[in-house]
Amino acid sequence: MNRDILQRIDAFAYRNRLAEVMQAPVVTIEAGAPLTAAATLMAQKRIGALAVLDGKGRAIGLVTDRDIAHQAADPQNLAQPVGGVMQQDVATLPPDAFIFEALTDLRRHHTRHLIVADRASGAAIGIVSMSALLRLRAEDALLLAADAEEAPDAQSLKEVVAALPRLAKSLLAEGVPPRQIAGALAAVIRDVYARVAVLAESLMLAREGAAPAHWCFLVLGSAGRGETLLAADQDHALVHDGYEDDYPWFEKFGLHCSAILDQIGIPFCRGDVMASNRECRHNLDGWRKRIGLWVASDDDIALLNADIFFDFRPAHGEMKLAAELRAIAAEIGRQPLFLKRLAASIGQIEPQLGLFGGMKTRGGRLNLKRGGLLPIVSGARVLALSLGSMALETEARWEAARMAGRVSADDLVRIADAHDMALRLMLTQQLADIEKGRMPGPEVEVKRLLDFDQERLKDGLRIASVIDLIVRHALV
Repeated sequence: MNRDILQRIDAFAYRNRLAEVMQAPVVTIEAGAPLTAAATLMAQKRIGALAVLDGKGRAIGLVTDRDIAHQAADPQNLAQPVGGVMQQDVATLPPDAFIFEALTDLRRHHTRHLIVADRASGAAIGIVSMSALLRLRAEDALLLAADAEEAPDAQSLKEVVAALPRLAKSLLAEGVPPRQIAGALAAVIRDVYARVAVLAESLMLAREGAAPAHWCFLVLGSAGRGETLLAADQDHALVHDGYEDDYPWFEKFGLHCSAILDQIGIPFCRGDVMASNRECRHNLDGWRKRIGLWVASDDDIALLNADIFFDFRPAHGEMKLAAELRAIAAEIGRQPLFLKRLAASIGQIEPQLGLFGGMKTRGGRLNLKRGGLLPIVSGARVLALSLGSMALETEARWEAARMAGRVSADDLVRIADAHDMALRLMLTQQLADIEKGRMPGPEVEVKRLLDFDQERLKDGLRIASVIDLIVRHALV
């Protein structure tokens, strides 16, 4: 563990996203062009890499100045086509990924360039380089993610998880917006999940041999959505491409993952939404059937499971399987009756304001997750499913709804303010509780809030209480 990182956090890498720093548009070259043409184009553009795209604009290769330099020892080699020397394992991230995620991916792929690709289509929209990112002062911020990526054992991962509150406190002191802090925490947690999968797989390889099929370990819930605070429990699943819907290997793998996560400080899911649970492990056909059952059911538990599942994001393994599962989920999840049931379930969330405008507290605390955050998050998910949007973050989902004319700009401003307020107050309370040795949770101590914050909180709870009406109107 890099002990001094938390004393030297540079918030830039956690605050800024690739869309803000990428070079766009991507400069491209045909796979059949000679290396001499690639070298000339790089010199003209003063860049160090060119992308090779397929017919749909997706990156299938990358040729760099170093690739050309390695061939220049024999001038005859420079006549060969780009496709013969290009790197085919191209690292890609969406434009809303944080800079420190890019730095981690560049290290993981042992490369100096990364393609920024549209999340839905996979089309290349920009490119970033290691040298450019380092010039932008990322410095020590990536080290926490690197600690997770390179952790040799559970104890090392436990230290990473234990460092998250101090990371959050540092970013909050830097003035980083709460949504971006939650996104940074979620990104580190996803790196932790990825490393847990690696450690679990190594145990399986030693005791059971190789997996019977290709697989992908998925993180669900707030970490998948990119909005983790400091009281998250486990939410994960697994998809594979085996002929059978499940195999004993995957059951044992899931049990290892759950046990390691609990050991390092991410407790077992109280709802058993974990890959150790048979219901959370399927091949693609199995997941199609499982999602179909959720969609067809009006059972509250089925709706809750669907809610958690639709926020999944790949953590480790065969990423193509996660993309195929996302397409299946988006297709089935657009059924109008299912969306209406999801919207109606938002209205069943108990409001945290009383009849005369007073806040409903218990022991002086108000459950801000239930009364404020949950309706906003759930409403955004319903609207994203209705639009076929691939966005996972709540902010991006609401914005997609506004762009589609489903939500007014005025409502969006109020919702965004309530979302920010809920995240900030919950995060601040969790940090205060941790410092006092208390387990962090979703409740906020109302009396410690300034009068201004109490009034803003009431405004946020009011808009949260009518989210179901806004969503139902948008679905008409």
